[in-house]
Amino acid sequence: MSSRAGDGVVAAAPTLACLGELAAAYADAGMDGKAAEMCQRSRELLLVQRRRWEDARKLYDEMLAEEGGADDYSTCVMLRGMCLEGRVEEGRKLIEARWGAGCIPHPVFYNVLIDGYCQRGEIRRGMLLLGDMEMKGFLPTEVTYGVIITWLGQKGDLERIGGLLGEMKVRGLSPNVQIYSTVIDAVCKRHSASQAMVVLKQMFASGCDPDVVTFNTLISAFCREGRAHEAEKLLREAIRRELEPNQNSYTPLIHAFCIGGDVTVASDFLVEMMEGGHTPDVITFGALIHGLVVSGKVTEALSVRDKMMERQVMPDVNIYNVLISGLCKKQMLPAAKNLLAEMLEHNVQPDKYVYTTLIDGFIRSGNISDAKKIFEFMEQKGVCPDVVGYNAMVKGYCQFGMTDEAILCMSSMKKVGCIPDEFTYTTLIDGCAKQGNISGALSLLCDMMKRRCKPNVVTYSSLISGYCKISDTDTAEFVFENMQSGVNGLTNSVTWIINSNCSNSVKLHDKNALLDVFKGLVSDGWDPRISAYNAIIFSLCRHNMLGKALDLKDKMVSKGYSSDPITFLSLPYGFCFVGKPRNWGSILPNEFQKNEFETIFRCKMLLDQHAVDTVSCEVSRIIQLYAEEFLSIQKLEKRFAGS
Repeated sequence: MSSRAGDGVVAAAPTLACLGELAAAYADAGMDGKAAEMCQRSRELLLVQRRRWEDARKLYDEMLAEEGGADDYSTCVMLRGMCLEGRVEEGRKLIEARWGAGCIPHPVFYNVLIDGYCQRGEIRRGMLLLGDMEMKGFLPTEVTYGVIITWLGQKGDLERIGGLLGEMKVRGLSPNVQIYSTVIDAVCKRHSASQAMVVLKQMFASGCDPDVVTFNTLISAFCREGRAHEAEKLLREAIRRELEPNQNSYTPLIHAFCIGGDVTVASDFLVEMMEGGHTPDVITFGALIHGLVVSGKVTEALSVRDKMMERQVMPDVNIYNVLISGLCKKQMLPAAKNLLAEMLEHNVQPDKYVYTTLIDGFIRSGNISDAKKIFEFMEQKGVCPDVVGYNAMVKGYCQFGMTDEAILCMSSMKKVGCIPDEFTYTTLIDGCAKQGNISGALSLLCDMMKRRCKPNVVTYSSLISGYCKISDTDTAEFVFENMQSGVNGLTNSVTWIINSNCSNSVKLHDKNALLDVFKGLVSDGWDPRISAYNAIIFSLCRHNMLGKALDLKDKMVSKGYSSDPITFLSLPYGFCFVGKPRNWGSILPNEFQKNEFETIFRCKMLLDQHAVDTVSCEVSRIIQLYAEEFLSIQKLEKRFAGS
């Protein structure tokens, strides 16, 4: 039985050791018949435990054929074995063969059958059997309710759990520690550790003492929520109650404190655990290593790996994957590659996640050659890449302008039955667009839509950027207008367009700073679509494409989107970038309010970070002239109003 709440059923049955002791005692007392019976029971139990069903059934049938037949214990052992295998109906037939159709003679048999149905996911049939049990005059016990509550807890069905707890109360039954632990676990997973503490208080009030499993459940929940210090308090409370913490107590704490950056405390827990007589296993070491890697301490994580190997605890594939991932993020690719060799040397077979992590790491470091070698080696080892692995290679090829190889990679992907997703297509479309291969990008878009793979804002933004690069702003503007997206989509479009149009010489933080200007305007309540237009207009201006910027501004107005202060601010940069700072007067009317000028001056300080000093000074002069003209107009209006 896989659940703790059913332990009462198992505990009612003697163990192999117990049966052996009984057989020896009967033999010493000269009761050979009883000794033989105990040996027969031991043999049957052993066969069931080792899943030797045919031999167990043969022995059971022999016992039935003997005088006196098989006893209830033997039938229950067989029934439990069948239920563990999911053969619940066959188990019912076994009972009916002894006692007749529809007859289940004892609550223990009911408990085992209910657990069998629940284990198969048929909780409804388990509940029906509970009703049948009551109709036959058998009273459900704490164990009966505990079996169903355990499985309901795994599904997070707190409503039905509450109903069963109500039934128990009406019958005068109190939940035992296993049931309370199940409910606490369900509340932790469905709600929060804080709400589970309410159940713990109810447990105390009922006079039921929690055990180490109860505390472990809460410790793990608090750690998952990032509340490591509260989890530590629970550990100390468990110790105060003279409960002995185990690996399941310390492992989540070690992991949580590592992630929180407190490696010293995590290490102290490891020492405390060992001093308590608990040897750290691969899971405990894995928690410490994972926590160290997440907090950026990869070198320390490698030291822990060395120490665990000294203790003859070999890292598993998950630990290697975490370490390789950490090394790749730190650009320590040779060390990551050495770990792959170490895995193979110790017969720890790398899985697709290990290979994909390495491939992505080499691509991010600009080494497409080694990424390709790892990919080919992965296939040679019989490990089939999934969509993430293929996407990593497609991204790498496109990043290096190798779109033909990327398309071939997608073809290979289809041949092995791996379905390209929106990332695959979008990456290829972006790669083609960046090379000016718009026809190739459109062909991929058509294939993408035929396969019912929905294009996203990045897909469309790649096309927009591609059209802008070949100076086809009419089509770019058409794609932009027809893009099906909301505010976030428009903001992402701005991101993509700015990143695509910024030259490679522009540093990443400069791109991000420019992006923040336009994203900030959206978050401040400015129209997101106009802000997206403004992002494109400014990008065109700073790349000496003033004519295209002015055309886009006119089209924007013709579509019903009024130019705003930021549209106005972007254009003087265009005039200055192309060396025509005096031509602005006839094109940019002075139609702003005082608060809009405040916005212009505020945003100019931000846009100046993306212009050379001479351009910035010239734009300042233009804006100053506009401001002076604005003040003169205001004075005239006041004078005429007064007269």
